[in-house]
Amino acid sequence: MKRILPAMSRGNWIFWSIIVFIGFNLLWLGVVEAYVPQWVGAVIGLIISVALFKYGPREEEAEEE
Repeated sequence: MKRILPAMSRGNWIFWSIIVFIGFNLLWLGVVEAYVPQWVGAVIGLIISVALFKYGPREEEAEEE
């Protein structure tokens, strides 16, 4: 099965987790904040960021073909 995301180091995943958190919160502020408070968006963004960091493919897990 082919991966959609490339294998990246821990530092790359920390960077992308932070970027996803910020981007999700900006999207939340622009679209949803009128209906649901911002703290809900921050919690959801944090959950997405932690999941991305925890379950993203690592360099050590690369399969040899």
